[in-house]
Amino acid sequence: MSLAEIEAELDQLGPDELRRVALSSWSKFVEKERREGGVNECDEGDPRLLAALDEAIAKADATPGQGNSGHDVRVRLNEWTTR
Repeated sequence: MSLAEIEAELDQLGPDELRRVALSSWSKFVEKERREGGVNECDEGDPRLLAALDEAIAKADATPGQGNSGHDVRVRLNEWTTR
């Protein structure tokens, strides 16, 4: 199955299924990255990371009443990254 096919299927999943897929995917990613020394390091100023966070926040703001708003997430991220 190609990446495009997998991404197309994601639109068919409900929120709980997406959460399970995301958690499983992230766990596998971290497990594989752990095998390669230094690969798992993160630069908080990385434009790709910041763009992904902005996109996630916009999606969170677009679904009010379903968890935390994007604004709430941004506030928490700012608190965590300044410690």
